Amino acid sequence: MTVRGMIGRRLGRYEIIEMLGAGGMGVVYRARDMHLERDVALKVLPEGTLGDEPTRRRFRREALILARLSHANIGTIFDFDTQDGVDFLVMEYVEGQTLAERIAAGPLAESEVAVLGPQVAEALQAAHDLGVVHRDLKPGNVMVTPSGQVKVLDFGLARLRNPTSENAPTAALGGAATLSGPGILAGTLPYMAPEQLLGRPVDHRSDLFALGALLYEMTTGRPPFTETLPSALVNEIVSRAPRPPRQINPSLTSRVEEIIGKCLEKDPERRYASARDVAMDLRRLGRGAVDTRGGAPRIESIAVLPLENLSRDPEQEYFADGMTEALISDLARIGALRVISRTSAMQYKGVRKPLPEIARELNVDAIVEGSVLRVEGRVRISAQLIEAATDRHLWAERYERDLCDVLALQSEVAQAIACGIQVQLTGAEKARLALGRRIHPEAHESYLKGRHFWNLRTTEGLERGIEYFNRAIELDPTYAPAYSGLADCYNILADRNQYPPAVAFPKAKAAALKAVELDERLAEAHTSLAYVFNHHEWDWAAAERAYRRAIELDRGYPTALQWYGHFLTTMKRFEEGTQHSLEAIKRDPLSRILYLSAGDTYYYSRRFELAVEMCRRAIDFDRNFYLARFDLGRALEQLGRYDEAIAEYMTGLAAAGAAPTESSALACTLAFAGRTEEARAILARLKGVSGQRYIPPYQIASIHAALRETDHALDWLEKAYAARDRAMVFLQVNPRLDGLRSSQRFAALVRRMGFPA
Repeated sequence: MTVRGMIGRRLGRYEIIEMLGAGGMGVVYRARDMHLERDVALKVLPEGTLGDEPTRRRFRREALILARLSHANIGTIFDFDTQDGVDFLVMEYVEGQTLAERIAAGPLAESEVAVLGPQVAEALQAAHDLGVVHRDLKPGNVMVTPSGQVKVLDFGLARLRNPTSENAPTAALGGAATLSGPGILAGTLPYMAPEQLLGRPVDHRSDLFALGALLYEMTTGRPPFTETLPSALVNEIVSRAPRPPRQINPSLTSRVEEIIGKCLEKDPERRYASARDVAMDLRRLGRGAVDTRGGAPRIESIAVLPLENLSRDPEQEYFADGMTEALISDLARIGALRVISRTSAMQYKGVRKPLPEIARELNVDAIVEGSVLRVEGRVRISAQLIEAATDRHLWAERYERDLCDVLALQSEVAQAIACGIQVQLTGAEKARLALGRRIHPEAHESYLKGRHFWNLRTTEGLERGIEYFNRAIELDPTYAPAYSGLADCYNILADRNQYPPAVAFPKAKAAALKAVELDERLAEAHTSLAYVFNHHEWDWAAAERAYRRAIELDRGYPTALQWYGHFLTTMKRFEEGTQHSLEAIKRDPLSRILYLSAGDTYYYSRRFELAVEMCRRAIDFDRNFYLARFDLGRALEQLGRYDEAIAEYMTGLAAAGAAPTESSALACTLAFAGRTEEARAILARLKGVSGQRYIPPYQIASIHAALRETDHALDWLEKAYAARDRAMVFLQVNPRLDGLRSSQRFAALVRRMGFPA
């Protein structure tokens, strides 16, 4: 079948759309994976090779080699198959330009070479570590994505040498092998090393010669060897030195010329020892370019963008999101680094924006982006680190492990990122990042699903989260994060008054204690336990110890900062509470709930105008955020702006789908506004339904207090005390209760709560 005849044809589950390019080793098409609904690059052998068994064997070897090369700068292979006698290789479809296309517009700036060059070198090093020599590196085989990531393609002429790694796939491929046939000169002539042309043994250093030729062309806009006749070109490569790059491009530094010259040495022994060494020198070149502009930038803040789900299977989205959250959590444990939290990072899921723009919005120095691919019990993370100010790639790598080693994989990536930004780790931080136990894959999967539903923060989501966390615990009773997730679900259900305190909090405590027992260094577990001590047991000293321990373990955990800020506020330590609430926002600047929490600290410390400002900022994120409407109404009420407050309540109730006739907060504002009959109607309604479902006594008490019915208010506060109503923690700071503070009964109740002096 002709090349054109392939367009529109379907091979397996792949529908061919257009031809991307052709060469001696095959034709590459863009195709559509009809199962996973994604574009792929599909490579088939050229016409006339249908019965050529040696060529077909070489093609299959290419697939086997590519399947073992796992690196962020090497195109990923997805599949290899045969249909109707047509062998085809399915690879990652990479958008962007080849280096050949970039160079056609003229030489690249040295700063760009210092960004792209190391990525090419690292891709070669990954291949060399597995005993694979590319043998056909050239500008046309190197793609550059719109974000500046390099992808080395076309290992069709690759050769397996004696491996330097235990993991090299020699045995799997039947020993040393070449992907070109015997007696065939393999490669593209202008980029071939002298030893290749002379028929001498070829090893990884031959690729370094090709890398030198590539760098020469990137910096000058022309190849190092330019004779047009093949015989003359071979003679030039073997016996003549190329023209010095600085004679062609005077803007180049002497250092880049030295790097290129060392790669292009005729004698392999005089070249670099490894591609890794080339990458290091090129990186130093890039840092030197920054230094001349006034010092290398320090990276003190970072954001991890949502990892892309390469499987395109919607059922795997929770897995990619969970891996993102885990990477954020690991990095947040580094004290010298400010890491943007999950809530803010997830705002950029599926968003296509320039990375410097995202960095400005999040106020960070660097961005981590990447992808997750989970296939048949294996998981692969590809990640790259980009400096925000320059959009410069600092580091890129790909990691692959069995699913049971996923925790170690996460820690490995976090450590590599820390190394890439040259952040100083304490001994304790190194120890924490080095931890990585094997886990039950299905338990981890259930845990990730549980966190996915917990993050929805709806009653249904929290209850489904409980199901998945319990499933994880059944599969692996020693998995501490699952117990912590279970505790968090019960805590939030109690906080939202969906479950009575006597039902939710004991379950939360049992789960949190088990999580701490299994992993004392899990910050989330200490935070969950602190919430129970605080809101249910009123053990203020234990709550503070647990909150402080959580923050000590993970200074970047926003929930610990948020809840500790609340705790400090209820203790009348208003400045400390504000400080922690605002620090949580720094860690998670796009989290609407954190602005609301900061608004709480201002409200309870009687700074109502600031509370209004924080509530409005939360509403800016989501105009239908009903909790922010309620809190805004509460602050406006204390400012005496009753009509505005009532309007905010009505907007919030409509957004929540709730009835105004059962809103205790609205009833309080109506009472303060003098609309007592309307307030009493709501009060009667709430008392009437309290026998059918849980209505917090504290809410009833608040309405009576707003109506200035002191005795009734105190009666209901006594009931709230007996029921261990979670809102009793606000007893000594709630402005709505100010009318009760002169009462001896109220003072006695405050003393019984045991608040510290």
